[in-house]
Amino acid sequence: MMFFGGLQKTTLVDYPGKVAATLFTLGCNFRCPYCHNPELVLPELIKNQPKISQKDVLEFLEERKNLLEGICLTGGEPLIHKEIKDFIKTVKAMGYLIKLDTNGSFPDILENLIEEKLIDYVAMDIKGPKKKYEFFLFDSVPLANIEKSVKILKKGRVDYEFRTTLAPEILDEKDIIDLVNWIKPARRYFLQNFQAKKNVNPEFQKKKPWERERAEALIIKIKSSFKFCTLR
Repeated sequence: MMFFGGLQKTTLVDYPGKVAATLFTLGCNFRCPYCHNPELVLPELIKNQPKISQKDVLEFLEERKNLLEGICLTGGEPLIHKEIKDFIKTVKAMGYLIKLDTNGSFPDILENLIEEKLIDYVAMDIKGPKKKYEFFLFDSVPLANIEKSVKILKKGRVDYEFRTTLAPEILDEKDIIDLVNWIKPARRYFLQNFQAKKNVNPEFQKKKPWERERAEALIIKIKSSFKFCTLR
C-alpha cells in the first residue's frame, strides 16, 4: 500500500497531449538544491506532509475514468518505492496511460516497466554533465546507473524526453554542451529555468534564474542534436 504526498486532479501540461492527473510520491535519493518540492524530498518535512492513501487515489481514478486519459507519476523519485510496480499495474488495468518522471537512478526497474509495457512516456531529468552530478546526489547513486537509463530510453521502446533545469551558479553553457554531447542524439530535450521559491536549499530563493535570452541562445547551439528541442 502506497501513500502519496499530493494529487493534482487535472493537468493539461504535465503529460504531453493528454488530459491527466499528477500524483506526487514521497522521498528522493537526490538533493537538487533548486527543487521546489522540499516537502516531498526532505524527511523532516515529509513527516508533516498530508498523506493521500492508495485507496483514495484509486477511488478518485475510478470516478474520473471517462474524463482523464492518463496519470503522471512524479515526486520525489517514484522508483524508490518497492510498491510502485504493483500500483502502476493496477492503474494501467483501469485503462490509464502512465507517464513517469524519474532521475534515472533505477535503470533495472525502468527497463522492467518498459518491457512489461506498464509505462507509456518517460521524462528523465539529466541534472548536468557527468562531472557535476555530485552537486545533486544524496544517496550513493552510481553514475553508471544514470548512463544505463539514458541508453535504455534511447532504444526507443517507450516515448520519452530528457530535460535539464538551468541551475544558476552550478551550470553554465559549457556544462550544457558537455551534457548534450553525452546524451545526443535523442528524441526530445528541454531546458527549463528553476523557480526561486520554496527550494530544498533556501539559499536558492535568493538566486536569479538564467535570463531567457541566454537560454534561447543556447537552444540555437544544441537543437540540431535532437528531433525536438526547446525552452520550457
